[in-house]
Amino acid sequence: MTLSWTAKNATSVTISPSIGSGALPLSGSQAVTVSSQVTYTATANGPGGKTTKTVTINVSSGAAPTVSFTASASSVAAGSIVTLTWSTTNATSFTVSPSILGEDQTSLALSGSTTVVINATTTYTATATGAGGTATQSVTITATATAPTITFAASPTSVAAGAASTLTWTTTNATSVSIDHGVGSGLAANGSATVNPTATTTYTATATGASGTATATVTVTSGLAITLTASPTTIVAGGNSTLSWSTSGGTGTVSVAISSVSGTQAASGSVSVTPTSTTTYTATATDSSSNTATDSATVTVATSTGGINTLKHIIFMVQENRTFDNYFGKLGAYRAGRVSGASPSDVNDLDTLPSGFGLKTRSDAPDPGFVVPPFHERTLQTENLSPSWNESHYDAHIVGNNYLDVTSSSQFKMDNFLQTTTSVTQKYDPDGTRPMGYYDQTDLPYYYELASQFAISDNFHSPILSQTNPNRMYLFAATSIGRCNADPTGHAPWPAPTIFDELQSAGVFWRYYYQDGVFLSQFASWNNPSIAHQVWNISNLFTILASPTADRDLPQFVFIERGESTDEHPDNNIQAGAAYVKSIIDALMASNAWQDSVFILTYDEGGGLYDHVPPFMETEPDDIAPNCPTLTPANFNLSGFRLPVIVISPYAIPHYVSHTPMDTTSVLNFIEERFNLAPLTKRDAQAPKMDEFFDFSNPAWLTPPPLPDQPNECLTDSSRCSQKLEVYPNLP
Repeated sequence: MTLSWTAKNATSVTISPSIGSGALPLSGSQAVTVSSQVTYTATANGPGGKTTKTVTINVSSGAAPTVSFTASASSVAAGSIVTLTWSTTNATSFTVSPSILGEDQTSLALSGSTTVVINATTTYTATATGAGGTATQSVTITATATAPTITFAASPTSVAAGAASTLTWTTTNATSVSIDHGVGSGLAANGSATVNPTATTTYTATATGASGTATATVTVTSGLAITLTASPTTIVAGGNSTLSWSTSGGTGTVSVAISSVSGTQAASGSVSVTPTSTTTYTATATDSSSNTATDSATVTVATSTGGINTLKHIIFMVQENRTFDNYFGKLGAYRAGRVSGASPSDVNDLDTLPSGFGLKTRSDAPDPGFVVPPFHERTLQTENLSPSWNESHYDAHIVGNNYLDVTSSSQFKMDNFLQTTTSVTQKYDPDGTRPMGYYDQTDLPYYYELASQFAISDNFHSPILSQTNPNRMYLFAATSIGRCNADPTGHAPWPAPTIFDELQSAGVFWRYYYQDGVFLSQFASWNNPSIAHQVWNISNLFTILASPTADRDLPQFVFIERGESTDEHPDNNIQAGAAYVKSIIDALMASNAWQDSVFILTYDEGGGLYDHVPPFMETEPDDIAPNCPTLTPANFNLSGFRLPVIVISPYAIPHYVSHTPMDTTSVLNFIEERFNLAPLTKRDAQAPKMDEFFDFSNPAWLTPPPLPDQPNECLTDSSRCSQKLEVYPNLP
């Protein structure tokens, strides 16, 4: 057996147990003889501290491996979650095809379990490999299609002969829609069409899916027609809304009567109303021949129970691996041109990318020591980076290189982001320049406008200096129970109680919406049926928001899990992710649940991308020390890097920027405050409160501001998603 090693940015290397006498070279190899299992630990020491790697050599008896591989169900409805469980003997490695590896996970434990989302019938093949050969076992999970549903509407429902009405439809579990009277067949599963009936017509829409059809009808009355609108559609108690109406068609004189409005009105006009509660107004037009037509408009009166209790719904969505500088480093200049009527401090007091600096490339890079400034990234889809424990602590570069002695006065150089870019495989960026790339309003127009109109923070961080798994553990449990990186044992059932356990115990109506993965399945509480029952496919959220009873049906707390292709993680197209987020927020803003909701959008950690603001001192969550003896020595008393965050609500203070140092456990604190829950750990108990983002006495956004579309340029210009363009463009 031969051990091989290569160290970079190091002055010495040691290996334990010892493999020879004398000092070891920084790179080399050595033959070793082992008679039983042994773990070798290599330690590289250098000016930036030390790092260690381990390798375990297993000595097998040569017995053939065995594998047991099972699924919790053999047939489920498409989109359902199934647990795969396995165990092996005499094996040194275990794989499954198609891959079931989670993010930041490079291998599977020899025994373990994980959950998968079954969208189509799939055969999983498990392979156990050992000195005695290989063993395989397969399980097939059949995805059964669920019946389609369709919602069908017309606006307006009464038109003059030959005038236009718009048909709209939404479906679930459907692949196409057809509408009679020549509207069309093979239509998209969700869409709209304009019709011009010359006589009263009933339209039938048929949704077709893998398991059948569903129909819905709507009638458009042709002849005398009336259109009634309200502006604004949502007011606070005591406020005014203007009803406007117009008629067309009919014979002779047309008069209009409006429910809850006294007197007979002219054929067209407007009137101001001041409802004390949510009211639906119905306008009825009558012509000289006694033909009638009606239309309705609802004015919602937002009710307030005072303070944070004004919010009936908290929606929390967490995307992947972006720093504030990477997304919003150029937000200050954009806000200055977009925020009219705001004070200079509202617009300009934003800690964004400084100018006139750069970071040096690695000494072993093709262009060693070249200074790379922040640059506008040319591609929307860069390669991945490593934000793991060692890399993140090295990137931050604490003065003195001792993370065990962090104080509030500790200084950070924040200058090693280009030095750790070889921790992951890359094809197109040998100099490691991509951490310095940033995006602006030309790339993310929707996010830039959201962040200009609603409330944000320029001092919002991930909970710890590490990768996705431990940071997402803090999202749910306010602790990583000693984990520093991805769980080395695979998907172990983590015993920490989560915010979902507390919501369930308190009787709060909550749901966890997923697209193609469920991080919660790694916690022990996943085995509680009352918890697992609240995990739904996100199509249910869109169905609720499209319903006229959305404010009643939307859960009090909603967590939205990221999707594999829409999470904005490096290697993915960020515009596709932003467009998906927009579709959810658009649905919320168009629903009657908007009036008393908040949507909090943030990211789980920085992803190895540059940010110039250092971490801050944090409260350690519990008495559990970091369980990572081979990694950089440090504690759980330091935040991670800055993240983008946008607080979107009718009650969000317009253009507000918080400068309070906080991390994502402040969202847990906010949920606990609203629903009167106990804190999970000392971290969320002492997390700064998010109340400063809101003005509950003066809602500014009951009518949402106009927001731009989010383009997906990769669909029209493939170069916009070419990873070959991720490098700094002015290298020598």
